[in-house]
Amino acid sequence: MKILVSALCVALMALAQSAWAQEEALELASTEYPPFYGSELDDNGFVSEIVVEAFNRVGYGSKIDFLPWRRAYESGKAGNYDAVFTMWWRPERAEDYHFSDPLPSNELVFVVRKGDGEVFEGYESLKGKTIGFVRDYAAPPGFEQAGLRVSESRDDEENLRKLLRGRVDAVLADRIVAQHIINTEMPDEETAFAVLSPPVHIDIQYLAIPKVREGGTELMAAFNSALADMTSDGTLEAIMAKHGF
Repeated sequence: MKILVSALCVALMALAQSAWAQEEALELASTEYPPFYGSELDDNGFVSEIVVEAFNRVGYGSKIDFLPWRRAYESGKAGNYDAVFTMWWRPERAEDYHFSDPLPSNELVFVVRKGDGEVFEGYESLKGKTIGFVRDYAAPPGFEQAGLRVSESRDDEENLRKLLRGRVDAVLADRIVAQHIINTEMPDEETAFAVLSPPVHIDIQYLAIPKVREGGTELMAAFNSALADMTSDGTLEAIMAKHGF
């Protein structure tokens, strides 16, 4: 009887600890970047679903705040959020954040008006042209050093509309994001755009945990372990397929 009572107590304590962890939801910061993630997407997008499921597997609920990118970054850096997603690795960012194992990648390309070329021949070929670039986004390697004329916008949609009106000559964007915006927000203009090949750069997306967060390295290790399990058991692939990727 004593053994049975002891076993029951252990089970109840484990349940209580699990419930406590779920109640103590992690505060996550992200931004609007459909179709990867966004407040208006099903399950907040496939990357959000991957992140939430990974944390759920190690006993944490998740609450996502969608903010402008710079605010998300700075708020996380100050310790106001447990994690920020997604982020491209850069040396200066690694001073403020721990970076996770890889999440799905971004394929950065130049989008131009149809008839303005189909091939990316290096930054030198864009000299004298005006490039649309999203304010506060990290530039790919070599972009800033190329000395190109840049016109900043608040988001990718504004850049693409500037391209359509001839206010910029090319837009630097993720291929999938640009196509999503054109398909959903500018469907009548779909044939007006072309994408230069090859890609400028492929950037891996990461979840980032602020270094000021107590227990951040342990939390990151738990997240990475769950992410590896999701990859091996097919969950990650199934989530992406559900969202059409």
